[in-house]
Amino acid sequence: MPANRSVDVVVIGGGFAGLTAARDLQQRGLAVLVLEARDRLGGRTWSADRNGFHVELGGTWIHWTQPFVWAEKERYGLEIQETPGCVADRVVIKIDGVIRDLREDQLGEFVSGFEHFFAEAKAVWERPYDSQHSWELIKERDPLTVADRLAALDLTPLQRTSIGGFLEILSMNQPENASYVEMMRCWSLTGWSYELFNDTAARYKFTHGTGALVQAMASDGGFAVELNQEVMSVQQSAEGVTVTTAAGDAISAKRAVVTVPLNVMHRVAFDPPLEELKLEASRLKHVGGGAKVFFEVEGDPGAVMTLARSTESPLIGSFTYQRGEQHSVLAGFSLEPDALERSVADWQPVLEEFVPGIRLRSTFGHDWGGDALSQGSWCTYRPGTLTRFSDALPRQEGHLFFASGDHGEGWRGFIEGAIASGSRTAVAVWRSLLPSRTA
Repeated sequence: MPANRSVDVVVIGGGFAGLTAARDLQQRGLAVLVLEARDRLGGRTWSADRNGFHVELGGTWIHWTQPFVWAEKERYGLEIQETPGCVADRVVIKIDGVIRDLREDQLGEFVSGFEHFFAEAKAVWERPYDSQHSWELIKERDPLTVADRLAALDLTPLQRTSIGGFLEILSMNQPENASYVEMMRCWSLTGWSYELFNDTAARYKFTHGTGALVQAMASDGGFAVELNQEVMSVQQSAEGVTVTTAAGDAISAKRAVVTVPLNVMHRVAFDPPLEELKLEASRLKHVGGGAKVFFEVEGDPGAVMTLARSTESPLIGSFTYQRGEQHSVLAGFSLEPDALERSVADWQPVLEEFVPGIRLRSTFGHDWGGDALSQGSWCTYRPGTLTRFSDALPRQEGHLFFASGDHGEGWRGFIEGAIASGSRTAVAVWRSLLPSRTA
């Protein structure tokens, strides 16, 4: 293909937001080109085979409370499977330095802690897809951190640890950096129910990986794709846009859909510059960090889940990901900056503290925070930033449209949010082109 060419729409980024927008626009009769900086599609989802197990190094879990991604699963007839440790036979919690098994008679205390923490969520997020409905309540609480909320409540040690550990995983940051409003949004999206909250977070995943959905969407869409094409600049004119890649290729288009992750969007040179609020949000970055660490262990540890606070353990949570007779895999979460660099010898005593007798074979994962094309894991806004940036981030600028799981209403930060954003943006792009197509 020549270095300088023209299409109707250029989509910058081949994650789920970009794939959805590209498919929907191509199927409306437009010529669409997806430019992806990586050597694969999928963005911050990545299926890989490691030591005989199929694992998700990035975004993983879906649920029928997430209508867009569940519709895609149904559309393409994709199979799902359960994550064994999400509905664990054994839950182990580290409370005030002591490892304890969650007893059956403590389940009520455990669940009621979450209900107490999220007691005002139904009022604050009565309509979790429509923040404007209760905007004043959201705005009032937006500056609060998870730590602020925990400090304001009379919780038992069990509740304080379980809530704190769970929300450290959900936000992938410490409670003092995590937004209370953001955590309430997720709770409300699951119908203010702990069972759905837990199941949506980590129970159901694609049997053949997120890559199966990526392939299905790309094949069905029929749009053009170019990999290893990092976009360096985007220039607007009266006629449309010109996108220039690191390889020096220039692509002209009537419209561009920008799906670059929030934390790296400011590195692309836009002419004219993007509105300042977008750039401020990108430079500030969201707080989603940490690491998902996979632990390959000998034998079958059973369906187990562990929880701890980051002040108590480098392993804030883990659960059985896949079981096997000879060896199994646990998915773990850590806020330690060197979590993926630690050796088996370093992690062995940490894991064995929760599961006595377990024997660790290997660890692996992907450093999304150190990844130059993401600079973070899933998106969680900082306290005080939702009300400042939420309107600006998806806002159209001239011929530029913005689709991402990092902004928008509903399931922001999830695969669901990316697909929803891509779908909505495709409609907006199509409508913007209707006058020129019928002229």
